[in-house]
Amino acid sequence: MLPHLLKIISFLFAITVTAYSQAQTVDWYESFFVDGKYREVEKALELREKKLLEARAGGDYESQVTTLIEIGLLHLTRTYDQEKAMNYLIRSLTLEDSIDLSMHRVFTYVGIARVFRAVGNFNKSAEFLNKALLQNAEGGDAAIKGLIQNELGEIQLENGEAEAALKNFESILSSRKEINKPSIESKALFNLAQLYTRQEKYEQALRHHKRALVIRRSIGDRENEARSLNTIGELYRLMKNTAKATDNHRVALSLRNSLTDIAGVAESYNNIAILDFESANYTDAIKNFELALHAGQESQNQHQLSKSYEYLSECYEAMEDYKQALEYKDLFLAIRELIHGEMNEQRLLETQNRYVIGQQESQIETLEFDSTIRKVELARQTKNNQRLLLFVALILAAGGVIVVFYLEKRRSAKLVTDVNARLTVQQTELQELNATKDKFFSIISHDLKGPLNSLSSFSNLLINYTDSLSKEEIQTFAKDFDKSLKNLFALLENLLEWSRSQTGNIDFTPDRFEICAILESNKDLLESQAKIKSIWIQSVARSELYIDAHKNSINTVVRNLISNAIKFTQEGGRIELDARKKGNEVIISVADTGVGMSEAVINRLFRIDAKHSTKGTANEKGTGLGLILCKEFIEKNGGRIWVESKEGEGTIFFFALPQSQ
Repeated sequence: MLPHLLKIISFLFAITVTAYSQAQTVDWYESFFVDGKYREVEKALELREKKLLEARAGGDYESQVTTLIEIGLLHLTRTYDQEKAMNYLIRSLTLEDSIDLSMHRVFTYVGIARVFRAVGNFNKSAEFLNKALLQNAEGGDAAIKGLIQNELGEIQLENGEAEAALKNFESILSSRKEINKPSIESKALFNLAQLYTRQEKYEQALRHHKRALVIRRSIGDRENEARSLNTIGELYRLMKNTAKATDNHRVALSLRNSLTDIAGVAESYNNIAILDFESANYTDAIKNFELALHAGQESQNQHQLSKSYEYLSECYEAMEDYKQALEYKDLFLAIRELIHGEMNEQRLLETQNRYVIGQQESQIETLEFDSTIRKVELARQTKNNQRLLLFVALILAAGGVIVVFYLEKRRSAKLVTDVNARLTVQQTELQELNATKDKFFSIISHDLKGPLNSLSSFSNLLINYTDSLSKEEIQTFAKDFDKSLKNLFALLENLLEWSRSQTGNIDFTPDRFEICAILESNKDLLESQAKIKSIWIQSVARSELYIDAHKNSINTVVRNLISNAIKFTQEGGRIELDARKKGNEVIISVADTGVGMSEAVINRLFRIDAKHSTKGTANEKGTGLGLILCKEFIEKNGGRIWVESKEGEGTIFFFALPQSQ
C-alpha cells in the first residue's frame, strides 16, 4: 500500500514540475521587462483579470497563481504602481502557500525583490532574491538561478558590495553550459564589465563588453546590442581613444535609428558631439548637438536635452559667440530647474512608496508566520496519524492523543487570533499616520518647490552673469528675488497654519476678502513657470466679489489648481481664471486647454483611498495628493469642489464658497 502511494505522489509531483516549467520560465519572466512589449497595458490587464476570474471559477489554483504574478509584473513594469504590484504578488504568495505551489514562489520572490528595488530598498530586495535562490534550490533550475544571480549582483553593485557581486557574475559564467541561456550570459558579462569600469580596470571591462556584444548580435538582441556599443564607446572615451569611441557611437546611432529608438538616438548624437567638443571641433559638435536636441525634444528626454543645451552653450562660448552661448545657458538652467524639481518629487514619491511597501512587508511576514504554523500543524497531524495507525487497538491511548491534539490546536488558534487582532489595530493606526504624512509631504511638494526654484534661478543668474548685466537688470532681478522670498515666507506661514489645523490648535475661522485679488496674486506667482511651456494665463474674474472663508487655505487651493493646469497643458496652451456670483455663492473656476481626463480618472481624483498620479505634458511627476488637499480645504470652508473634463479637450476645476454678506 505504502509503495503504491509513494508512486502516486511522485507522479503528481512530476506533473506539477512539468506544468511549472511550461508556465513559468526565464523567457516568460524577462518578457515583462522588454521595451515595446505590452504597450496596450490596459488591454493586457483586462485580459488577465478575466483569466483570473475564470481560473477562480474553475478552481484552477495554479493558473490563478501564474495570472496574479503576471498582473503584478505588469503593474511594476508598465503602470509603475508599486503598491498594486506588491498587492498582487502578496495574493500570489498566499495562494502558493495554501496549496503548496512551492516552485511558483521563486518568481513571486523575484517580483517582490523588484518592487523593493523600484522604491530604493536594496537591502530588502537582496533579502528576497536570496529567498528565491533557496526556493529554486529545490527544483535546481540553472537558468532561473542565473537570472536571480544577475539581479542579486546588480543590487550588490548598487550597494557597493563589489566582491559579492563579482562572485555572482563569475558563478553565472562558470555555469553557462548548464544555464544554456545566451541572454543571461551576455547580461552577466555586461554587468561584470560595468563592475570593472567602476574599478578603472578598463582593459578587462572592454574584453567583457565585447564578449557580451558578440552574444547579443548572435541572438538578434538589437536593443541590447546598441546599448553595448554605446557603453563600449564611452569606455573608449575614458581610455582616451577618440577614434574608436566615435566609431562605436556611430554604429550604435545607426542601429538605434533602425529601431526608431528616439531617446537612444539623442544619447548617441550627444556622445558623438561631446567627442567633437573635446577635440575642439566645435562646428561638427554644434551640428551633432542640434541633432541630439531635435531627437531629445521628440522623445521628451529631459536629461539628454539638458546635456545638449549645456554643451551648446560651451561650444558657442569657445567660439566667442556669447549671445548664442547665453541663450543656450538660459535654456540649460531652465531645464535643469525642471529636472531638479522632478527629482525632488520623485524622491518624495519613492519615500512615500517605500513607506507603503514597508507596511505591505508586514503582510508577507504574517503570511510566513502563518506558513510556519501550518507546517508545524501538518507535522503534528502527521505524527498523530502515525500514532493512531500504530496504536489503533489502544482506544484509550488514542483518545488521550486526540484530546491533547485538540487542546493544542485550540491554543494555537487562539494565538493566531490574538496576533491577527494586534496586526489589524496596528494596520489601522499606520493607515491614519500614512494619510497625515501624505498630506504633509504634498504641502511641501506643491507649495515650496516653486519659490525655491525661482530663488535658485535668480541666484545662478546673479552669480554667473553679474559682469554682463546692467544696473537696471540687477535691480529687476533683486526685486524678483525679494518677491520670491516674500512668497516663500508666506508659503511657510501657510504650512505652519495647516500643521496647526491638523493638531487641532486652529480652526478655519472665515475672513471677508476679495477673491479676484487671490486669483491675480497666484497668476503673477506662477506666470514664470507657465512661460517655460509658453502657456498664457488670463484672469477674467469680475472685481468686488467678496467671500467669507479662511484666506490662506483658499490661497493654497488656487495655487494648486493653477499648478495642475500648467502641468497638464501642452506648450502654447491657455489657462483662464474666473469668479462669478451665483445665488448666495461665488463660483471660482480654473480652465485649461490641456490633455483632459477620462470619466474613470475623474472618479478617482478626490479619493484618498485611491490616490491617482499622472505624468504631465512635459513628463512632470507628482504625488497625486494635491487635489485631495484642495478638497479638504474647500470643505472645511463650507464649500464644494468638482471638475468637468473631456480627454483631449481640456479641464475645468470649479469650487464654490459662500458669498460675503
